[in-house]
Amino acid sequence: MPKMNWMGPAMLSISARIGQLPTFVRPRLPLARKSKSSVSGIAWVFGGLLVPVLGMLLTSGQAMAQDFRLASRLGEKSEQAGSPNFTLTTKIYFAGERNPNSVHQNIFHDGVIYSVSESDPRFLTVFDLNQSVIVLLDQQTKTRCSVSMDVLTQLTARADATVTDPKRRERLGMNARVRSLGNHRYQMTYPGVRYEVEGVVPPSPAMAVANAQLVDWACRLNIARPRGLPPFGRMRLNDELWKQSLIGVKTNLTIDRNGADGEPVMKANLNIESTWSEGIDDAAQRQIDQAMGHRVVYKQVNWNEFAD
Repeated sequence: MPKMNWMGPAMLSISARIGQLPTFVRPRLPLARKSKSSVSGIAWVFGGLLVPVLGMLLTSGQAMAQDFRLASRLGEKSEQAGSPNFTLTTKIYFAGERNPNSVHQNIFHDGVIYSVSESDPRFLTVFDLNQSVIVLLDQQTKTRCSVSMDVLTQLTARADATVTDPKRRERLGMNARVRSLGNHRYQMTYPGVRYEVEGVVPPSPAMAVANAQLVDWACRLNIARPRGLPPFGRMRLNDELWKQSLIGVKTNLTIDRNGADGEPVMKANLNIESTWSEGIDDAAQRQIDQAMGHRVVYKQVNWNEFAD
């Protein structure tokens, strides 16, 4: 059985590529630029961008997405809520199995989210909200790749503006609607996909904001680096949970995509369970220190050169 990617329902790591997305979703993204050491101890700051290809990415002009704006709204909300420190552990099961197919840890610390797969620890992903950049780290090749969150936001807007066919939008989950079942339970369906999720109010509203940021940016990364399901439906579900200040703790995801219109065939029935612990323990701190060190010493490569 295939291993699940770290974001579970957002990005199933099934070998088939996403054939139904427009061709621009696999662009030659600009490389984030190095700069001088910061006082935080990280030797490189990834805030800058080399942007000569930005015009290519946005050939349709400055069209902005009408429906996928959660990231910018969360940025404003985050400043008010502060940056909570906690660890969210997610386990993904194939239906009927007792042992998880994959286990992922997301460590939230001082405005930076460190995502680690315990099942496949080769790759680390750092969502640096302070510097507005996502850094991918490959512990096997000792390379890193950085992409600006601004570029991912523009790609999402471009996708929303480019896909105009109603049938295609429906199959991509772009027009999916979330239905409340009561008691913090929600359901969302679109062709070949069904989500049922149970949410819980965390101890701090800031935790719900931080988790929504993680899912939203992971989905946007999924647009540029396709894995499994297109992320648009998951983004809509995440938006609803954020509005209710909830974190999803139990999710059932059923996929039955039959390969229509050249799409890859995808069939799975998954149960996803998430738990959190407040604060940063010694194990989480070691993961943070390791990732910070890799950001300094690993060789930075262009997007198209990073391991696929």
